[in-house]
Amino acid sequence: MSSPHSASKIAALRWALDSTPHLVYAAGADGRIVYVNAAGRARWGEAATVGASAAGLFAGETRGHLAAFSAQVLASGEAATFDSGEHGASGVRAWATYTVSPLREGDAITGYLCIAADTTALKRAELRLRRSEQLMVDTQGVAHLGTWEWDIREPTAEWSDELYQIYGLTRAQYTPSYEAYLAMVHPDDRQRVIDATNRVFHEHVPYSHDERIFRPDGSLRYLHTWAHPVLDDDGNLTRLVGVCQDITDQKLAEEEVRKLNAALELRVAERTRTIEASLHDVEAFNATVSHDLRAPLSVISLCCELISKSAGGDLPRPVVDSLDRIRRSVSYMTQLVNDLLALAQVGSAPFERAEIDLSQLCEEIVANLRLASPERQVTVEVATGLRCNVDASLMRAAMENLIGNAWKYSARVAHARIEIGTMAVDGRDVFFVRDNGAGFDMTQAHRLFAPFERLHASNEFEGTGVGLAAVQRIIERHGGHIWAEGATGHGATFFFTMP
Repeated sequence: MSSPHSASKIAALRWALDSTPHLVYAAGADGRIVYVNAAGRARWGEAATVGASAAGLFAGETRGHLAAFSAQVLASGEAATFDSGEHGASGVRAWATYTVSPLREGDAITGYLCIAADTTALKRAELRLRRSEQLMVDTQGVAHLGTWEWDIREPTAEWSDELYQIYGLTRAQYTPSYEAYLAMVHPDDRQRVIDATNRVFHEHVPYSHDERIFRPDGSLRYLHTWAHPVLDDDGNLTRLVGVCQDITDQKLAEEEVRKLNAALELRVAERTRTIEASLHDVEAFNATVSHDLRAPLSVISLCCELISKSAGGDLPRPVVDSLDRIRRSVSYMTQLVNDLLALAQVGSAPFERAEIDLSQLCEEIVANLRLASPERQVTVEVATGLRCNVDASLMRAAMENLIGNAWKYSARVAHARIEIGTMAVDGRDVFFVRDNGAGFDMTQAHRLFAPFERLHASNEFEGTGVGLAAVQRIIERHGGHIWAEGATGHGATFFFTMP
């Protein structure tokens, strides 16, 4: 038990000790409590009764530490400090720094004073800082990012562990310095790095650039480096801080892509030359076919005319019928040659877009059809204001085919009707040409745009089966799309879009 003299010393300090937020208690050499301040009484409650064992104030590792350190202080007479943590009632750990000081009467040590300062907030901040540092290290490793800092008053810089990894170095074998760093930079990049560093020093301009370095093992790495100047209050440069990222994999991937693109461009160029050569061959073939077919057809037609004129009206009926069949065949063959040439020229014809009045174009086509067939009574409605950005000559050929088909296939309808207009489909403007003529079986729709495919017999409607194929190529050359809907005996509608 402490002496009255020790108790009187504590009493003199009571006001100061009760005012502190720290936990304070005093115990005699026997470990019995002689004093507990206000903060301690509030914390420990009944356990803080004078005369009770001080060991009852704590639990777990803190109790063991206090027993050991208080015995040490009582034996040596020198103060001791230690940190310890306890789990509170809520399960949350609280940390404190404990300072144990001896109480003396003359030369004799009669007890000790323990002050516990709460360091929970500081400890948690320290743990958070450690976790942040570890997270930064882990992140740098994942992203291949290294950081560095150079106090320009010092000859060497500070590198992060990841930066050593990037350069293939260790702390033991390398001390970062500007000169040693420059020695590793690729000779072709070195002057650019020197110029950028000088701008940072003299103009305080940050830099960000790619550079190449050689590792000690001779391997080449591609890096991207950022450097930022740090100035004091007077605007003087004090430090450089920066980040370095290993972008070797990215550069190698880009190089591989460039090689693939170069190879692809070469293949495309070769393919283009092949296609161009094929087109020239096709054009030459078309010209030859046009001349070689048309010439004999003209001869046949001329011979039929000469036979008819020379015989007058004395030809037998079978001969007259045969001459008529020959003339019709010649006419059909001539039309077929013309259609084939037109189809072949769709892909090679000059192409120049311009805004055209599609309504006016359709009116002109309808007017020509009326002149060619004055006996026909056909109701044609052309919507006003139809416009599109197309090649005018190709679009005229496409509309002549579409409107001509509607005119032809409605010839056997008592009240023929053709409608040309536009409608919205899925938010897009779609042009259409509709008639109430012969129509077609939708199960055969896939044959509509194939060359030489005819859905009606030649004795029903004339034609070569090439026109719609040409229309499809014209629309697709513009980047559009064409399709048709119809029903046998109930007309057909051709739809097309233009970008």
